[in-house]
Amino acid sequence: MVSDKTTYICGDSFGIDDPHSTILPWHKELKSVNLCKNCAPNLYISKQVDIAIRSQASFIIVLFTSIMRQEWKDTFFTFNAIDNSPAKFNSNQINTLKNYYVDFFEVENEILKNKCIIESTLQNLVDSGIPFLFDQGGFEHAKFGATAEYFTKYNKHRSKYNLWDYGDSVDKTPAFHIADQQIHNRVAEYYREQT
Repeated sequence: MVSDKTTYICGDSFGIDDPHSTILPWHKELKSVNLCKNCAPNLYISKQVDIAIRSQASFIIVLFTSIMRQEWKDTFFTFNAIDNSPAKFNSNQINTLKNYYVDFFEVENEILKNKCIIESTLQNLVDSGIPFLFDQGGFEHAKFGATAEYFTKYNKHRSKYNLWDYGDSVDKTPAFHIADQQIHNRVAEYYREQT
């Protein structure tokens, strides 16, 4: 019997796969529409959620990300890895961006901006009536020294897994972060049970 239920996955590189890896990523173990993009910033993830809502998803999984991500002309980059960006900046653009982040980037403002984007996205999900789970991802993740609690109003929608807790392969491949098949299997099983 074919189900008309459609799960949408929205997020960054923690929801993509590596064609060179032998690991079966967690999201490939689910029947889903995957909108995730490598290096996607929270604003773009919010746009993915809008697509999922408009498409009348039956369930939505959202993976938020770090404040360091930005979008430029439909390409994404991370401030701290501008030289390796998929955005293919020329040397003048790279120098301009590096100077901007040294001279003008304010972490506190970027945290507030991304917090507002994420809260708005979560409220849109609640208002849609579509069941969902989210993980805070790299937004103010403990590995960056963050200690504040965010989005507690939405805790009943918080995933049991924050995939950023399991990222271990950044040296092996910049876009495929979890190199342990058992973790992928556990995450897939958890989301199958929720949907």
